Amino acid sequence: MKNEAISERQAIILIILFILGNSLLIGAGNQAKQDSWIAIIIAFSWSIIVLLMYSKILSLYPGKDLFDILQIVMGKFIGKIISIIMIWFAFHTGTLVLRVLSEFTNIMVFSNTPVLLPMIFFTILLIWSLKAGIEVLGRWAEFFSWVVILIVIIVPVLSISQMDISRLKPILSSGVAPVLKGALASFTFPFGQTVIFTMVFSNITKVKNYKKTFMVGLFIGGGLILLTTLRNLLVLGSETVNGLYFQSTMAVSLIKLGLLERLELTVMIVFLVCAFIKISICIFAVCNGISKVFVFNDYKFIATPVTLLMLSFSIFVFKSTMEMYFWISNVLSYYSFAFEVIIPLIIFIAAEIKGRKRVSI
Repeated sequence: MKNEAISERQAIILIILFILGNSLLIGAGNQAKQDSWIAIIIAFSWSIIVLLMYSKILSLYPGKDLFDILQIVMGKFIGKIISIIMIWFAFHTGTLVLRVLSEFTNIMVFSNTPVLLPMIFFTILLIWSLKAGIEVLGRWAEFFSWVVILIVIIVPVLSISQMDISRLKPILSSGVAPVLKGALASFTFPFGQTVIFTMVFSNITKVKNYKKTFMVGLFIGGGLILLTTLRNLLVLGSETVNGLYFQSTMAVSLIKLGLLERLELTVMIVFLVCAFIKISICIFAVCNGISKVFVFNDYKFIATPVTLLMLSFSIFVFKSTMEMYFWISNVLSYYSFAFEVIIPLIIFIAAEIKGRKRVSI
């Protein structure tokens, strides 16, 4: 990613839209039922610590990304092995979002159209974005960010007449365990997935304050997810929310204020924009990682095969929508924890030790 630059403002917007991703559509912390809003707050507090760790890793080696830092602190051989593991995580994350997108378009938008057809057009758009570079993606995200944020804020206001505060009761009726399970799920998906940004923040010369970039992105993105979760719970109730694949669409479809109807189209717009950003960042990370591991001068020439491979994998990774949501609800949090916490923690400790040795010499 040489000679590419995005501003701190654009980097923050990319993180916000990445966090929103598909979480606005399918919800977060659903395991906690009516206490999912509490689970999100707990997950948010955990995420502050982890994102501070990500920013510290990048700050120790300015101008380097995770793949560069791995080879510096772990050596080339071990560094490349761990890099391949992290490349897989970025690839699998992008695949999961792409699969959610295909299920959404198949069920909610183009129910009578072969699912592969709209996904091919979406993939072409992804390839164009990757070829254009992260600068173009940053400007594109900046342009659409206000539309997304305004929709996410205004729609809950329009839903006030449908809300019932009693749907949040009884609080902690099943104890603390479901809340902690929901918090872990929310922490790993989507907050912890921002580890992927450590794989793309290299040679992006205008991003200097990583701590500010991660924290502002986390606070705004997390706040919008909390707002949306509360809206869904207050409008639908926890039992209905847990029985739906795409809960936000149902919650918004209930809004009927005079001429204001069919506002679920706004959910589609927000989801498509955020999913596009999230998948693009994942593919950027994969391509950047491959170029670093195999010492390529440029990542763009592998953008097309990586994107097509991700599309193919998204089709076959799950047999059905039910299997996909079972995996997201019951497996994803434990699977992701190693990539989002354990491996970065090892890198952080190694980088700190190496940095102190370098200072002492």
